[in-house]
Amino acid sequence: MISFANVSKQYGKQVLFVEASFQLNPGEKAGLVGPNGAGKSTLFRMIAGEEDCDDGVVNVPKKLSIGYFRQEVDEMRGRPVLDEAIAGSGRLGDLHHELIELEHLMCHPEQSEGTPEQERRGSLAALGMTPEQILARYGEVQEEYQHNGGYELEARAREVLHGLGFSDDQIDGDAGALSGGWKMRVSMAKVLLGNFDVLLLDEPTNHLDIESIVWLERFLKSIPATILMTSHDRDFMNRIVTKIIEIDDGDILTYSGDYDFYVRERELRDANQEAAYARQQAKLAKEQRFIERFTAHAAKAAQVQSRIKMLEKQERVEPPKKRKLIKFDFRSP
Repeated sequence: MISFANVSKQYGKQVLFVEASFQLNPGEKAGLVGPNGAGKSTLFRMIAGEEDCDDGVVNVPKKLSIGYFRQEVDEMRGRPVLDEAIAGSGRLGDLHHELIELEHLMCHPEQSEGTPEQERRGSLAALGMTPEQILARYGEVQEEYQHNGGYELEARAREVLHGLGFSDDQIDGDAGALSGGWKMRVSMAKVLLGNFDVLLLDEPTNHLDIESIVWLERFLKSIPATILMTSHDRDFMNRIVTKIIEIDDGDILTYSGDYDFYVRERELRDANQEAAYARQQAKLAKEQRFIERFTAHAAKAAQVQSRIKMLEKQERVEPPKKRKLIKFDFRSP
């Protein structure tokens, strides 16, 4: 279970969370909503361990493996799309690429001392391994790779990449030749291949066509991972999530249902709060009129003081927050 307990976070004067709390249970598929700048990306980074809170407790069990898809393109060049996708699949990805390098060293033992570029990357060649050591290490890596289902990894990688819209030529081609949008799809494939316990998905449908979105929806529904996602695609979110976590002016609120349920519940909550605010304002105005009318009457002095104290102690109902959407256009030059 992932939980926030009385978490506060701010950057300078920008306050994102004030003693906010929520929990995400194993296997839940939840949507994260809130206006731009509310703190959605910060919440993701705190769960991923990339940022700390100012106060409170962020509880993420150490045994959980977390895959985080964000709107950033990794540097990709020099290897096929297939290998680039496999690189993000956790331990199996590491073993896959170690096997490739060991096979290269066995075929080219003269390179075992390593080039400056290999040394910079910290590759196996920089270790100056002997042919016997290379062969022994290859056997160890191959056994672990096979035991953990590594030889099915390439087939799964091709399946995921096909689902995200890649052709065979693209899959076997250089990842560095791809456009930014296609590189984002490779980044998505890395996360989907990792068999992570938790997936943090920031706008996963960006850069995807309809066919890929349909495939991604089926994939996310079929896996047991806990999912927390943001998405401007309301229909996509509706078909996947069963819980909405809303960041609202420093607080975190939870709704048990899909996005449409959240919208209805929020509208109902705002209407009830508006009615409660109106009732209280009418009552306060009535009490204020009484105080103003009888302040100078000695016979009413005790009642006036009593009502003044009552007003001071009264917990005020806040009106529901209303966001203003400003529409504008850029004129054509």
